[in-house]
Amino acid sequence: MQTKGFIIKRVWVIAISLAIVLVSCKNGVSEFIPAFDDEPIVSPLATELGFSKDRPLVMGMNTSYAPLQYVNSQGLPTGYDVEFTKKLLMRMGIPYTFSPNHWDKMSPGIIGGKYDMGMLVYSSYRKDTTNYSDAVFRMYYQVVYRKKDFAEFDFRHLKGKRIAYMKSRPIGLMLKDEEADGYPITDLNEAIVDLANGKYDGVICYRFQAKYHVGLLHLSDQLKADDLSLEPREYCYASHDKRLIDAINAELKKMEAEGIVDEIYGQEVAERFGDIKIPMWVWWLLTGLVFLFMVVYVVNKNRYNRRLQSANAQLQKNNKALQLATARAEESTRMKSNFIKQISHEIRTPLNIICGFTQVLTTTDAELDKAEKRDMSVQIIDNAERITGLVNKMLALAEINSSVVLEREDHTSAVVIAQEAIKAAGINKASHVQFKLVKLFGAEQMFDTHLRSAVLALQQLLDNAKKFTEQGQVTLQISNHEGQAYFVVEDTGTSIPVYQAERIFDEFVQLDEYSDGTGIGLSIARSLARRLGGDIVLDTTYTGGARFVMTLQSQQEETA
Repeated sequence: MQTKGFIIKRVWVIAISLAIVLVSCKNGVSEFIPAFDDEPIVSPLATELGFSKDRPLVMGMNTSYAPLQYVNSQGLPTGYDVEFTKKLLMRMGIPYTFSPNHWDKMSPGIIGGKYDMGMLVYSSYRKDTTNYSDAVFRMYYQVVYRKKDFAEFDFRHLKGKRIAYMKSRPIGLMLKDEEADGYPITDLNEAIVDLANGKYDGVICYRFQAKYHVGLLHLSDQLKADDLSLEPREYCYASHDKRLIDAINAELKKMEAEGIVDEIYGQEVAERFGDIKIPMWVWWLLTGLVFLFMVVYVVNKNRYNRRLQSANAQLQKNNKALQLATARAEESTRMKSNFIKQISHEIRTPLNIICGFTQVLTTTDAELDKAEKRDMSVQIIDNAERITGLVNKMLALAEINSSVVLEREDHTSAVVIAQEAIKAAGINKASHVQFKLVKLFGAEQMFDTHLRSAVLALQQLLDNAKKFTEQGQVTLQISNHEGQAYFVVEDTGTSIPVYQAERIFDEFVQLDEYSDGTGIGLSIARSLARRLGGDIVLDTTYTGGARFVMTLQSQQEETA
């Protein structure tokens, strides 16, 4: 009887202990979930990075980011990100485990080192505190709304509208500027239900999230989603360990080449043009731009091929120099690839805006007042001018290394050149910078130059200052003395390292590859300035941001 009672007591102790463990796991005491599908093979790379079977890589996981990543009803990590990360780490030979947590704990956990790695939307505000991989894919925004409230969601008039959105600084600032009532949320599923019940006028989320949650809740008969003309976001791996991110970038390139990214994420997440009907003239415009781009690309490719051949012939006698030339050629190829990606993105964004507003204006049953039509027309013109500016840059790129001196056929002054460039860059109307024009000695002195080229060169410097000064001041000083017109553009934005002072003027160079732009503006500006008898240099003694000095020849030619 004593033995039987002892056994019963032991059974009760084991049962109670097991219950305590289960409750602890449920309450977050034990949040690490082993995720080995197969016995992991530990690679030398994993050992070098400090990972082993006993110390696997800890992958932070967002529990409310379905369908990319979430915990299913059995308590297991699930979603596209989970499947893709498993394949990535198995290929790299790194043992791993998943650590599920709430959305707002992810970024601090990665930055603080609680997690070895996680997946985040790229943010310029966090780029100095963590390391981001190359983008796995881009995510596009949609607005979800009730069909009975709007035939089509009117995103031009947001004042007073109640808009819920996943916590995002850019979206929050945009809603504040439009005087909408913004509600940052962390549970998208709950927000969609609240929207159906009339708590909100709209919910802003990513395209794949809208489709997933509306379908999951069986609300497609009540709710509808439309694309928004907002900048897409880069979805990347993030880690405090740069060595790990560098290794992941190398493996991501292989997986992209093998089609594994599309194979796992597929149409559910991949970007699509959608059902927008694009007018025929837009297609002709796009075709012309693609053709023009291909011509410019072929010209530059041939030029680089000739350079490479010449370098190889010259450097056969010197192996060290040959290796240096090869490295430069590979860098040129990489920069050209980045240029192709950037120019495609730069063209597509204004085209989407033009197409959207054109569709509204050409809809016969659309009821628009004069102010609305005028606002749409201004948007179409502004974005058409943005595309025109890109075309002009590509045309100028074809002549970037020309040694032909430009005819100085215009009689003008530094003041006129400055005013035209300020107008073209729109820097005096930018809300995020304070702009100041300072006229010094000789600013209004007349001289001969090529006005359009001088304005274009100065415009590139002003565009650069506006782009890389998030909040601050931009000053343009102009003067004319000793046969030279001077234009000094000074900003309080991002500084440029001294060792990059000349490299920034090379074609396709972008010090921050995540920023918008094509990497050819400074190259074009310097080429034009030199063909006008002047130059453009970076003042490396200035430490408050960046200071560029452009000079133009202003000495009048003597006539017999």
